[in-house]
Amino acid sequence: MDKNAIKTLYIHALRGTSPDVTKYSATDVKGTIVDEFNKLCATRKDYEENKYTIFQIMQESFDEVLPKYVGDAFGVFAEYKTVGLNQKYTFKVKRGRMRAKTFITEVGLSGVYEAFRLDHDYFEVGGKAFGGAAYIDFERLRSGDEDITEPFNLLMEGLQEAINREIAKALIATVQNSDMPIANKVATNGFDPASMMRLITIAKTYGGGSAVILATPEWVAEMGPDAIGMPILANPASNAGYATPVYSPKDINDIANGGFVTTFRGTPIVQLPQSFVDENNDMYQIPSQYAFVMPANMGEKIVKVVFEGETQIDDFKNRDRSIELEVYKRFGVAILTTNNWCVYENLDLASNPCIIDVNNLGFVNHPHKLGKVNVGQGTDYADPSKINTL
Repeated sequence: MDKNAIKTLYIHALRGTSPDVTKYSATDVKGTIVDEFNKLCATRKDYEENKYTIFQIMQESFDEVLPKYVGDAFGVFAEYKTVGLNQKYTFKVKRGRMRAKTFITEVGLSGVYEAFRLDHDYFEVGGKAFGGAAYIDFERLRSGDEDITEPFNLLMEGLQEAINREIAKALIATVQNSDMPIANKVATNGFDPASMMRLITIAKTYGGGSAVILATPEWVAEMGPDAIGMPILANPASNAGYATPVYSPKDINDIANGGFVTTFRGTPIVQLPQSFVDENNDMYQIPSQYAFVMPANMGEKIVKVVFEGETQIDDFKNRDRSIELEVYKRFGVAILTTNNWCVYENLDLASNPCIIDVNNLGFVNHPHKLGKVNVGQGTDYADPSKINTL
């Protein structure tokens, strides 16, 4: 199989898809990819001769999959662009129905998200480096106990989670900014349907009469079935009337079949990507307590993600002859904010452990380790001690 065919198949493997579902399952694709890469590094000599071919396949695959991941996971409210190294993308602001103050939330020189007044009809977004390192034991690779795609797959997962975290941090920073209308924010203990409806009404005003709710699975689970009525029924024992909630049959079916409601009074619910920091399953990647209510037909998507330059891949041989694989990608996130979207904070979920500290939008002291992979933000990935491990 030639290099381009391997790359095409590897992209399918990363996405969990098949080039022809009538002939091959996603499992077949992953098995074939492992076999093809094993042929390129069957021996140490083969690895040294073919590693740049392997790196090129991985690099081009990452550069294709990561931007499309943003579109697939956040396309309701986010758009992505790609630029060359050391370049920025210039976004033009569409005024249209955006009647209130507009500002940009982006990374300032201090490294945290700050609010900048938008004085022009355009703004620029560049990238910063996110990356990580993984190692493989070549003897285990030769024996078939490991394969070279595994660490790269985990590094891809880590970069996707880094994108999730940066988008979450930018959204939270925007919510905390005083320029966002107070009417667009709700914070309650538990879920209050009336408060959610008020936010939906605001978002619908700017979305052509429709809106969408975006929240973590934990947030959606707290919603439960919607009580669409409270008829007064007679109590046979006391002849006193009492209210009994009547729940939406659709909500009951959704929970029975999928574990979550999928709409709230006609407004669709989209779950945000959520995962745990490591295999201990005790700390979330993004905060649980926030739900965002967006116009469904917004003329200008509020989240802007820019991927800068190519994915960089290199290797380093350790003294124990294991191989360290290093990957990093530059990207940046900014949010164009007006008064057309809302946030609902469920304070009962604020105690859920999360790697993001919502008070300063930094990270709590918890290592982010995926097996033998460390993923973080920094600038020097050749020395593992210089990786700002998340």
